[in-house]
Amino acid sequence: MNKKNIIILVIAVVAVVGLSVFFFINMPGNSNVAEAPAAGESGETTEPAVNPNLPEGHPDVSAVIAGEAAPDFTLINMEGEEVSLSDYKGKLVYLNFWATWCGYCDQEMPDLQALNAENEDLVVLAVNVREDLDTVKTYIEAGGYDFPVILDIEGEVATRYLINGMPTTYFINSEGILLDRIPGMMEKEQMDEILWKMRDLEN
Repeated sequence: MNKKNIIILVIAVVAVVGLSVFFFINMPGNSNVAEAPAAGESGETTEPAVNPNLPEGHPDVSAVIAGEAAPDFTLINMEGEEVSLSDYKGKLVYLNFWATWCGYCDQEMPDLQALNAENEDLVVLAVNVREDLDTVKTYIEAGGYDFPVILDIEGEVATRYLINGMPTTYFINSEGILLDRIPGMMEKEQMDEILWKMRDLEN
C-alpha cells in the first residue's frame, strides 16, 4: 500500500469515528445530552414560557405571575352555586388546591379550618381537583370543615394555575394580586406567619 492510500485510509477512519461519536452523544435519552434546567435552577426567571400561537382552548398561563392579578375563574360549590375568585376581593385569600386521596392535604385540612375560623380578614378557598361531588361532600362533612370548597372537576383551573402536585397554595391579597405560592403541605405556624406577612404588605 502506497503512502497516498495510507493517508486516505487514515482520513476515512477518523471521519467514521468522528461521526460515530457525534451521533452517540446526540442520541435521544443519552445521559450526556444537556437538558433544560428545572424551574429555579438556572437562577433566571421562572415565569412560564408562553407560545403566542397557542391553539384555541389551550389554557393561558401567562398571568400566573407574582405581582400580577390572579386569573379569575368560576366554579361550582357543593351546593351547586357558582363561585368566582373575584367574589373574595377585599379579603386575603389562601387559594388551596387539594384532593381527598392526597395524604398531605388530609393532614393540612384541620389547620386550614382553624386558620379560616380564626381570621375574619382571610378566606381559605379550597379547590378540589378532578373529583366528583359525592366524594368531596362525604370527605368535607366527615371532617367538619366549613370553609368554601369548590369543584374543579375537569382540572382546568388547576392547569391554569400550573398545579403539578398537591397540596399547593397561592396567596392573594385583598386587591386580587398574586403574592406567592407554596407547593406542599404547610404547618399551622407557617400559615400564621404567611398571613401576618400578607397583612404587613396591605399597609
